[in-house]
Amino acid sequence: MCTIEFYTTPEGEVTIREQGMPEHNLKESDTNFIQRFLEVLEEFYPEAYAALRKYYARYDGNKCYRDFLAVRRFIKCNFGLYDNMVDVDENWNFHFEFVGCPLRGECKFFNIICNPKFNSSLSDAQFRVMELCYYGKKDEEIAEALFISSHTVKNHRKNVFRKLSIHSMAEFMRYANEKNLFKSE
Repeated sequence: MCTIEFYTTPEGEVTIREQGMPEHNLKESDTNFIQRFLEVLEEFYPEAYAALRKYYARYDGNKCYRDFLAVRRFIKCNFGLYDNMVDVDENWNFHFEFVGCPLRGECKFFNIICNPKFNSSLSDAQFRVMELCYYGKKDEEIAEALFISSHTVKNHRKNVFRKLSIHSMAEFMRYANEKNLFKSE
């Protein structure tokens, strides 16, 4: 994954400029990109994800079109400016911009779809993985115990680090001890 800059054209199209690639307009056929974008949205901005799913539910019969509209809307509301700042970095971290909107403050999706709230709470699965990490289990042991793949274990750990703004297991251990996450009374 490389860095991405988005901008909205005067005609209302969303243009994607990936580092080292020619820019192109977002299309319904960009399914891999759209699905990855939605996965990040669902994990880290669940209120925005839910609002977009509800708003575009009338297109549930055409999943590709529904998902395209949702991603396009989110990008327009949060990354629409043409600049040289990275909007999505190589780790799929979003760097929002203040996008001028004539409905800002009046739109029912203000601070939901635009300027969304980051989800820092851990899912049950993430918590279980981190508990086993805390007790020194290896990825393969965790995967076997929870009936998931080692890849899923790594993804859960990566997402926990991102949610808690930490960068290593040592930082997580310190955090878990400070918060008394796993110690039974």
